Amino acid sequence: MARNTLILWWVIFLLLAGPGSAHASGAPPEDGITKELKALAGSWRPISTENNGYKSREGDLTGILWIRDADGKWTARRGDKVLVEWAVKKIDPTQNPKTIDIEVTAGPYKGVVYLGIYELDGDTLRICFALPDKPERPTEFSAAKGSIRALSEFKREKDCPYFAGP
Repeated sequence: MARNTLILWWVIFLLLAGPGSAHASGAPPEDGITKELKALAGSWRPISTENNGYKSREGDLTGILWIRDADGKWTARRGDKVLVEWAVKKIDPTQNPKTIDIEVTAGPYKGVVYLGIYELDGDTLRICFALPDKPERPTEFSAAKGSIRALSEFKREKDCPYFAGP
């Protein structure tokens, strides 16, 4: 039971959604944000996850699918069941690594914001987020024990019943 809760938190915790907003000085132009959200849009299967040093086991991620739209709304599903919904609050593809802030939009953790980094390489997406216990944006893609971070890697699904993708 605790393992399933940990995996659910990890999955919930590792992805994005919602409209991006650039309001800090030096923020990327709005068209750069729109382009990046479109690049992230589609259906994604998690292939590996690690949460504060705990790696997912074979079968833990079976049936989970993340659907991301070009407006930044992200929904994690297992079959027909929605696990979590997110909204991208801020995204900056000009940073190295690229940065993203997401907010849970429904459920008991509604309103919680996660600070993260991401890397999109073709049909592979890696995302690393700080857990709420230590809300400091990661600077590297790792989630070792004691880091208070979660790291996920996803592969884009080409044929998906929920979202056709870009």
